[in-house]
Amino acid sequence: MKFENRGVKKIGSSVLEETEFIVGLEMTHRDHKNLKRILLFTLVLIISLTFLNYNRAQSYFKYERIQFESSGAKLYANLYFPSNKLKFQEKQPLIIYCHGIASKRDFDLRIPIEFSKRGYYVAALDYQGHGESGGSINNIDPITGIPALAQDCSRLLDKLETFPFYSKINSSQIGLIGHSLGGMVVLMNQALDPRFKVTVALAPLVNFIPPKYGLLYNEEFVDYIPVNLLNKENTNNLLVIMHIEDEVLDFTENALKAKDLTDCTVIPIEGPILGGGHQLFSNKVLIKSINWFEYHYFNSLIINGPIIITYYLNYVLIFLNIIILFVIVISLISVSSRIFFRKNYKSKQSDLIEQEVSLTVSNKQNQILKIVLYLGTFLFNWFIFERIFGIKGILYGSLNLIVVYLVIKLLTHFKKPKKERCKLKISEIIKSQFNLKYLIFTMISTVYFIGIYMIFTFYYPFGFIWPSNFAVHFTLGYLVFPVFLSIEILLRKVIYPQLRNLKSERSKNRVLIIASMITIINLMYLSMSISHFPSVLFMYIIFLLVIIQNTKILQNVKSFYPVVIISFSIIQLFFATVLSNAIGINIIL
Repeated sequence: MKFENRGVKKIGSSVLEETEFIVGLEMTHRDHKNLKRILLFTLVLIISLTFLNYNRAQSYFKYERIQFESSGAKLYANLYFPSNKLKFQEKQPLIIYCHGIASKRDFDLRIPIEFSKRGYYVAALDYQGHGESGGSINNIDPITGIPALAQDCSRLLDKLETFPFYSKINSSQIGLIGHSLGGMVVLMNQALDPRFKVTVALAPLVNFIPPKYGLLYNEEFVDYIPVNLLNKENTNNLLVIMHIEDEVLDFTENALKAKDLTDCTVIPIEGPILGGGHQLFSNKVLIKSINWFEYHYFNSLIINGPIIITYYLNYVLIFLNIIILFVIVISLISVSSRIFFRKNYKSKQSDLIEQEVSLTVSNKQNQILKIVLYLGTFLFNWFIFERIFGIKGILYGSLNLIVVYLVIKLLTHFKKPKKERCKLKISEIIKSQFNLKYLIFTMISTVYFIGIYMIFTFYYPFGFIWPSNFAVHFTLGYLVFPVFLSIEILLRKVIYPQLRNLKSERSKNRVLIIASMITIINLMYLSMSISHFPSVLFMYIIFLLVIIQNTKILQNVKSFYPVVIISFSIIQLFFATVLSNAIGINIIL
């Protein structure tokens, strides 16, 4: 008997060792698979970046970030150096582009790409209170007494005149082009600065009475609103392009009013346009704008060659690269998790087996109904608070959900037998949750995301995010934490436990991602008044990507709170930029 017992032990030991060896081989195989995936996507990324650079090189060969002072604020601009020279004249034209309200200088690439491709130097400006630039749209220059917006283009031109490249500029071919609020900015600047010879205003803000559009009533400012400033003497070579059914600004009160004041040319746009009438995402608009500049600069519509619009290729390649970069981030997280949590693999397998055994008892229909009920209750809570308190009701509703969840958890805890309650120690909970290994892994995953994104957007001028006052706006960014936390609680603590009927983590993750997409779309709907702003829309996309990233992280890190807290820094950075714009254009959230 003794001999048989020993034999059994030996057999059991060898089986265990063999199992561990097989598991080790499986993990190594998965490691190789993930590494191959990273190499494959890196190769695809190199190819995609090559195409992107080639496409960009057809327009401009480099860009520089310009920093300058205007009315006491630090402003930023991108200067694009054209790849092509004009064959019919020695010096080249220059235009300054002003984006729309709550946007930034490198979201809309149409003007920099299409004009630099035709031999123009292009400077895309973040004027007061936008993008990286400081200040506010209500700032008044303390020295001149003129609104800051009416001088920002002039101050940028002053700065550009000090650069070596300016010797290549034809001083009689300097112009302005702007959209929406940027259209108002270029109208004001061209009226006050004779150096600007040609102007195109796209859906410009011309006629209004403050307070409106974030502009407060100020006697010094009112005199410089285009409707009070423009006249035939201070306006030359002005073209206004506007949709007759612009959903934001009235065509008659703005485009036709500008024509009455200045006798300028107005081109009305009709019919449906992608993104709506106000955005003017139309090839016709770009062609008319290019024609206007070249007619007044070169006295010809054909001397500079045919107009072939290609900016959409840049957008396709940019978003393709961003998607590939995100896939690489997720793959890096997966590989890193194998390195950090290799020893936990066996316990995870046993957990899965236990889950599969319990699945036969669960009622799938009840679980689906519960998921729908929980998600519906969550969204309805937001809806009620938003209707009562406005957009800040989303914050209040999120706080309400967090409090309700904590109360339910406490009540559940105190319903347990006294012996089980005594076992629960706060110090042990904190120790288990905030494990050093978990914290390091989550921080590395967050660095992957922020680092790769910032390197790409700094290298290629698109969507580079940085608040104008980092310390202040990043601190205020904590306001969005309850919203982020409430969504994560819904997904990880409420919906995830209802997915016991799904055997694979991949299937569970798909459900969580679908639920998160529904939640973010609802969030966009409730904040519809600002969701059309590019910086806000971009933040919601990042919101979704961070949730997807956390889904991958939490497969390995079973500590919920450190993952949420550390990954929130990504959301915080993007929200800080949104706040920067909101404060700059006087929108108080």
